[in-house]
Amino acid sequence: MASLFEKGFNKFADMGNALNKEANKLVGKEVFGEIKKIEEPKVFPPFESYPPCTVEEPEQWTALTGNSKQFELDGNIINVSQELDTCFQYKDLFKQSAQYYANRFEFRYHQCVKDYDTLLHYFEDMYMEGLAPMLERAYSLFLVFGVFNVDKQTFYNYQLDTYNRAVTSYSTMLGITLEKKQSADSFGNKLGNSVRLQGGGFGLKGAAKGIAKAETFNFGMSALGKFVSHQLQMSDEEKAQIFSKFKEDVFFKEVYNDYLCTFFSMIQFLADNGILKQIYTKTGNEYNTMINNLKNPMFPKDRVGQLLADMISKYPFAQAEYELLINVYGENDETREIINYFNFSMD
Repeated sequence: MASLFEKGFNKFADMGNALNKEANKLVGKEVFGEIKKIEEPKVFPPFESYPPCTVEEPEQWTALTGNSKQFELDGNIINVSQELDTCFQYKDLFKQSAQYYANRFEFRYHQCVKDYDTLLHYFEDMYMEGLAPMLERAYSLFLVFGVFNVDKQTFYNYQLDTYNRAVTSYSTMLGITLEKKQSADSFGNKLGNSVRLQGGGFGLKGAAKGIAKAETFNFGMSALGKFVSHQLQMSDEEKAQIFSKFKEDVFFKEVYNDYLCTFFSMIQFLADNGILKQIYTKTGNEYNTMINNLKNPMFPKDRVGQLLADMISKYPFAQAEYELLINVYGENDETREIINYFNFSMD
């Protein structure tokens, strides 16, 4: 329900806009802008009130067991442990489940999201509705490997901190709103606090009278500060303009990518717990340096296969080494077998 201040302000806005309109007619151009009214906070239906997706979830996974493997590359051996092969047994299951939950996210999106504000309001519910079961599936696989000491919240936080492309897109839009609002509030507060009268005087009557005048003036300045803050906040037109540029198809792919990357979070925690030895899910300067050295025509030809085999063994989920593998050796039975097994496509 609108406060007395809001009702009074909106009446003032109506009168002010009428005067501004007439003034603009007199000068022949838009000099005086519109005074925005204070609106009631938007009310959104509960997320649970929307009909749920009726497509059944993928079946719960069962315990799978892999086997140790070896791949040959130019006379060099790439060893795959039984534990890593077990992880690869779940690769397609992760992809299928991630696709299901990403599709459900898209279904929810088309139900709930109509504009900028509804996207910001419902995103967390829509996103976590799919991420939570993906994390539960990934977390349950620790039991398959005999790892019982992984804290669930730590695992969840790692995923959210590391694989968050969709969250970043959402946060960028939210950041625009917060930045605009904080700037508006800051300016409004500065204006409201720029002149503050100190009440007082000689004698009780004088003091009371002085305080009354000061409080009245200060209330007016505070109200003026709120007015300026409100006028500077993001308008519906600005929100609509930003939302119109929002790429839904890219956003949906980012959601799928985040869900699928629960696989890599699982791999990292298995490596941290010593189940997967010398397996890395992230590359860095050392990896990039090795790739660049391999591309250098001065790199010894007889050592290319050895270094590539070592890199695939340590960084089985990176992409650059497989591109280099084809560039150096071309497509043949040996390289195809390696790529078909190791290369983890995000499509």
